[in-house]
Amino acid sequence: MAIRFRRRREPENEVLGVYSFPSRTVRVLRTEDNRILWTCDCDRFRRQSEGREPLWCKHIAKAAARRSLERMSRRVSAGRNP
Repeated sequence: MAIRFRRRREPENEVLGVYSFPSRTVRVLRTEDNRILWTCDCDRFRRQSEGREPLWCKHIAKAAARRSLERMSRRVSAGRNP
């Protein structure tokens, strides 16, 4: 009798943002342990070894800059008490 073990599914990461460039897409994810993870679909990012932390490429740098600008320029409504 063969015993079958179910594979544990890796938990889905929450997508915080997607930044598209003409030929690449960068995703910002929140992991289960509340870490921020940046991923890119370029070849350079995929070739980096798993032991190297943090994984990075120029597309992630551009997306990080765009995200910072978006967060800094976000309008915050401040209530005033007359």
